[in-house]
Amino acid sequence: MMINPRMWTAFIVGVLISAQTVFAQIPANSIYAKQERAGYTLGRIANLRVFENALNFVVVGDWGRQGEYNQKAVALQMAKTMAGMDGNFVISTGDNVYPNGVASVQDPLWWGSFESVYTYAHLQRNWYPVLGNHDYGGNVDAQIEYSKISRRWRMPARYYSLKKRVGKSKALFVFIDTNGFEPAYYKNEDLAPALSQQDTTAQIRWLREVLADPDPSIRWKIVVGHHPLYSAGKRVAVTGPVRQAIKPILDEFGVDIYLCGHDHDLQYNKPVGPTHHFLSGAGSETDNNPHKTPENVFYNGSNGFMAFSITENQFLVQIIDYLGQILFSRVIPKNEVPKK
Repeated sequence: MMINPRMWTAFIVGVLISAQTVFAQIPANSIYAKQERAGYTLGRIANLRVFENALNFVVVGDWGRQGEYNQKAVALQMAKTMAGMDGNFVISTGDNVYPNGVASVQDPLWWGSFESVYTYAHLQRNWYPVLGNHDYGGNVDAQIEYSKISRRWRMPARYYSLKKRVGKSKALFVFIDTNGFEPAYYKNEDLAPALSQQDTTAQIRWLREVLADPDPSIRWKIVVGHHPLYSAGKRVAVTGPVRQAIKPILDEFGVDIYLCGHDHDLQYNKPVGPTHHFLSGAGSETDNNPHKTPENVFYNGSNGFMAFSITENQFLVQIIDYLGQILFSRVIPKNEVPKK
């Protein structure tokens, strides 16, 4: 079939106009200019975008290595991003301290892996963490208790939820503990003692109750866990147990975004269903071990993190490496899901 050149030109012009319509809603980086007038000197993330009147945050995972493995370089670019977005908070997808969590709230590893690395002014926002498998090698309760000492560390329990304002609506964030859904961990002598306190049945019941919140102002539902439900990385073949436990619930309640780590890379996976899956586990040590999977949209094995800007009707995700390069950027509209 021959394609009429005029029709083809009209099609391309239409696509470009549509793209401009979407991105015209994203203002120039005036936030950086304002920060610089006030004395900000760290520099910019080139081409960083942000929606007006949006909820802005960054997501980093698998980071606690005493500043090594480019952890400090990632922290610097996170700070630049938070400055350019006027970011509201940071989400950690777990494995907060290597190799085996912390022993207490006074453990020096808090200083070496957290306080002395994420020192920048724009990283002094609230941090909302979840627990990773390496955190279970230490004193899990100490990570919860640290919330009473730290101004920014906000982990009130092994799993918890909160709401954030998005325009006239709200985003519901649900932070879960996925470690109990991994059968092999109960055979690990380092992880089993703390996991014996985990009641996965109670957590599933709680998760369903939280996602069924009847608040009519909830526009977005975002779940955060350590383990991926889908991966195109190192653990491509071992995501089954967590997926079996969690995905039916994400589908049932129309969860928009699932954030996780565990694999030490940066991924965007989109399986069948309402949920967009973002894996941000490259805060320090990396595993560049890509696989082709039907769900994978983006994969990169570099150190880095993700930035989100959410309005009532769409969200912008930007995946940024430790050098400040934007590796991937996409605007994704809100999917209307029938209310249960």
